[in-house]
Amino acid sequence: MFFDFLKILGITLGIAWASLIPLLYLLDQAALVKEIMIGCLLPVVCFIPGFYAISQALHRPFRPFMIAVFGGMLVRLCVIGTTFMLLVKFAELHVASFLFSLVGFYTLCLLVELYFINSRTQHREELQE
Repeated sequence: MFFDFLKILGITLGIAWASLIPLLYLLDQAALVKEIMIGCLLPVVCFIPGFYAISQALHRPFRPFMIAVFGGMLVRLCVIGTTFMLLVKFAELHVASFLFSLVGFYTLCLLVELYFINSRTQHREELQE
């Protein structure tokens, strides 16, 4: 399940970047690639270990599983928020581009994760019936 998540996340991010790069060059905003790359990398780095922890908790009872899911989301948001504030304070970045790419890629990663969690929990419920 974890490697399927990595594969789908990679495909999704590849599609996002394949549509984003030509748009940036078309709008003459190629200088913002650094901020957008950091805004992509930060959620991906946080989501990979988070989803690994969720995939390990999948076969546990419902309460520890939900603690792993929502606790992981809380920890990721705290790490991303802290890193965002530190990068804005100490790095010279275009803040609006960094913020919007961070929110966009976080949402994209979250959608992929929730898709996998939903499909696996439905599969688990079908096996229990």
